[in-house]
Amino acid sequence: MFHRWCIGLILGAGLVAAPPAPVRTQAWVLALDGQGGMVGDLKAGDLEVKVGGKVRPVVELKTPAQTADAAQSWVLVFEPIRDTAMRAIAFTAAADFLTRVPEGDRVLIIARGKDSLESLMPGFSLRRSLWAEALAKVPDLLPESLVGSPQETLQGSGFNAAYADASDTPAGQEALTALLNRFRSGTPAWAKGTTDQRGVNVLDRLNFNNPMLVAGMLATISREMKALESVMAHVAPLAGQKHMVVFSRCESDDMAHPSVKRGATQSFKRERGDGGGPAESATLANRDMTILQMSVKAKAVASGVTLYSVAGAGQNILGGIGNITAATGGFAFPLGNGLDAQFGQGIQVFGSRYLLRWADDGATAASPAASPALEITVKRRGVKVLAQAQL
Repeated sequence: MFHRWCIGLILGAGLVAAPPAPVRTQAWVLALDGQGGMVGDLKAGDLEVKVGGKVRPVVELKTPAQTADAAQSWVLVFEPIRDTAMRAIAFTAAADFLTRVPEGDRVLIIARGKDSLESLMPGFSLRRSLWAEALAKVPDLLPESLVGSPQETLQGSGFNAAYADASDTPAGQEALTALLNRFRSGTPAWAKGTTDQRGVNVLDRLNFNNPMLVAGMLATISREMKALESVMAHVAPLAGQKHMVVFSRCESDDMAHPSVKRGATQSFKRERGDGGGPAESATLANRDMTILQMSVKAKAVASGVTLYSVAGAGQNILGGIGNITAATGGFAFPLGNGLDAQFGQGIQVFGSRYLLRWADDGATAASPAASPALEITVKRRGVKVLAQAQL
């Protein structure tokens, strides 16, 4: 336990001591009304930008209509998913989503294999038949848990930033539609996996009575998160809006479950020589998961990536990535019935964002402190904006 505490402290110190991110003076901003509909007519005077608490003058605001023709990049990442029914829902929602991606946007599909995250495509592609081909492989490939010892970088087909191909619409769209229909019409068994045991407490599922096992799982999750960050590093140089959607229902989501936080304060029966137990494991899990989430969030913001999560079971149960999506300007969707309708329809607003630019006073670049918080607010009543919460 002492060794693990030291590791946590070292990880935390490393994050604090990291050099400041390069100064950024722009953000993609999504504006919504009270019903969740897109608001597309804001003016520069409707928005206020604060960096580190200081107001910055807005120098340019491009509306969603003005940015609509610019190509966007979409990364779909499939982490392990438990339960046959949940797998079927996730894969079907992804297929439906891909049929709605606007013409000209590019897609990259990544899935967890036996040991690591693997690219199922050589790079971002315009070819919809390739999207369908890659997604069709996921049900057989995707495990139900974080098995193996993950590599900390993207594996599989690798990633070629220079990869380019041509659109194959309408034939490619027909391939996607056929795959979606196959997913929808088949029995749940096509999604593979096994039926999840219901009513199992998260602390029991992860064996929180054994701190050493929990420490080992946290190490695995850490490597998995590093692999996810490596994908963002590949995506960072791309121009335009960049989106990453993470589908997941595995140990990394369980470790971020609210019951784990509560477990740190619960009283448990102690036995001589037990080496710790649920309370110690929960304390360790809370701290390590917080550090990992901070790291992923910072990487997403620095890479200009908007994160979306399809994982949580409800409003307060968002999963490991779902807890940080809002800070990147994204959303968290519960993995359950009705997902395909909510998620597929969301494509209409996900990429419909303003490009907001502001002036920098030069102080940020000279500061050795951590990157200051970015706060964007809207003055118009009944409208809210979503944007990255820090530079």
